[in-house]
Amino acid sequence: MSINLKRDQVPPNQAENWVLNLLEEEKLTFNLIVPPIVLKKETYKNLAGENENRLRIYLGLEPEKQDGKYVLCAYAVSSFLLGSGDVFRDYENPVLKLEPENKNYSSNTSEVIENIRRYQQWRIGELDADNEWSKFRKFIYPKAYLLSRYEMHEIFNIQNKAEAQIGFGISKSMNILIYPEVKENRDAKDQSMVFDFGDPCPPTCDESSIFNSK
Repeated sequence: MSINLKRDQVPPNQAENWVLNLLEEEKLTFNLIVPPIVLKKETYKNLAGENENRLRIYLGLEPEKQDGKYVLCAYAVSSFLLGSGDVFRDYENPVLKLEPENKNYSSNTSEVIENIRRYQQWRIGELDADNEWSKFRKFIYPKAYLLSRYEMHEIFNIQNKAEAQIGFGISKSMNILIYPEVKENRDAKDQSMVFDFGDPCPPTCDESSIFNSK
C-alpha cells in the first residue's frame, strides 16, 4: 500500500531499518545512553525568528556517566544563511539544551562547549581508545545536524504540535570501491590505494534506461 509522504518524511520501513541499524551498532561503536531529546515549539519559534533561520543541533556528552556509560545530550542554536550560497553560520546566542524542558544556556556557554567537545572526543575514539571499534565512529556519527525548514514547519505550524522528539538512526548503503590492482581475495585492512568514483542509483539514475528495471 502506497503512502503519501510529507516533504522530508522518511518512509516507515526505512525509518525502522535505520533504527535497527543503530541498535546493531550498540554491539560495536555506539555505547551511549540516549535520554529523551525534546525540541519545544517555543524554542523553535525563538530560534527561527522572523527570518525563518534554520536550527542546528549539536551533540554533546554529559560529564557524569550512568551505569558506566556516557549520556548523550543536545543543544540547539540558530543558523543564518551567509550570502547567496549554501553556507550557514551559527549565532552564538541563544543556545538551548534540548531536555524535556528546554533550558537556556546562553550564560553558560563554557559548559555547552565542554560537553560538545567531550562528544567529539568520543566520536574520534579518544575517550575509550581501548575499544577496537571506536576508530570507526567518525565515519558514522556526525558532529551536528542542520535541520530543514520544512520538517519544522510541518510539525509546529501545520500539525500545531507543542513539541517534537529527536531520535537517531543509521542509514546504510553499499559503496563502490575501485582499486588499481586486481586481487582474487583482498583483506579488509588492505586498503592502501582505493577510490570511490560512483554515484549510486538511486538517486542518480536514468529512468528511461532499459537496464533500470523496476
